[in-house]
Amino acid sequence: MIRPRRKTWLSAVVAIMAAVMPGFVLQTAVASEPEGKVLHTIDFSSQPDGTAIDWLKQNGYIIALDGVELNPHFKNGQLVLSTDDSVAGIIGKWFPGSNQLHGVERVRIEWGVTRFPEGANWEADNNRVALAVMIFFGTEKLSSGLPFGVNAAPYFFSPFVARVEPEGKMYVGRLYQKGGRYFSIATPEASDALFSTDFEVQERFKQVFGKSEVPAISGIAFQMNTKDTKGGAVAVIRRITFIGP
Repeated sequence: MIRPRRKTWLSAVVAIMAAVMPGFVLQTAVASEPEGKVLHTIDFSSQPDGTAIDWLKQNGYIIALDGVELNPHFKNGQLVLSTDDSVAGIIGKWFPGSNQLHGVERVRIEWGVTRFPEGANWEADNNRVALAVMIFFGTEKLSSGLPFGVNAAPYFFSPFVARVEPEGKMYVGRLYQKGGRYFSIATPEASDALFSTDFEVQERFKQVFGKSEVPAISGIAFQMNTKDTKGGAVAVIRRITFIGP
C-alpha cells in the first residue's frame, strides 16, 4: 500500500477553522428534528455493518494520510474510526461547482467519542483530536503559512469533540492561521458516546473573519489524529445535516 504524501493531504483537505462564541453551539444527547430547511444530509444510519472503505470511495470521499489505518467501518448505523496506534488520518469530500451548499446557517453533527487519546490537549499545545469535522467555505485559497504559497487552502471551521479543553473555545493552529479555526465541543454529561451538536456558521464566519458575505460550503472532512499521544482513539459519526433558514 502506498500512503498519500503529507503534501497531497494538505493541498486536498487544507485548513481548519474553529471559532466558538457564546450561544452558538447547542448540544443534546438525543437529536430532535432540526428546525429550518434541510439543504443536504450525509447519513450513515442505513449502512450495513462492515468495512466502509469501498462505500466511501464510491461516493467521492478521499481517504488520505493514515486514513485506511483508522479502520473506517460501519457498525450500528454509524461510521466508526478507530486506532490503537499513533496515526493521523482524514476522510474528506468536496462539493464542486453547482454542488456547493449555499445558505447554510447551521451544521448539525451527530457524533461521539468512546476513547480519547491520552495526552491530547490543545491547552498544552498538543493539538490532537479523537474526532474533528472540517467544514470548508468557498474556493478562495489562503496562505498556509508555508513559503511560496505552498498548500494554500480555503477558509474552514473545525469543531472537535473535547475532553479537557474549555467548552466553546476557539483555537488557531500552527498552519492556516489566516483562514482556519478550531472549536472545542465538550461531550454532554448525559450522553452515552453519541450526541448531537448544532454548529452555527453564518454569523460565526462573519464575526471571526470580518466578512459581510459567507461563501458556500465547498467541502466536508472527518479527522482523527493520535500523533504524540498514547492509547489510540475510537469515534463515531451517524449523520451530518446542513440546515438553512
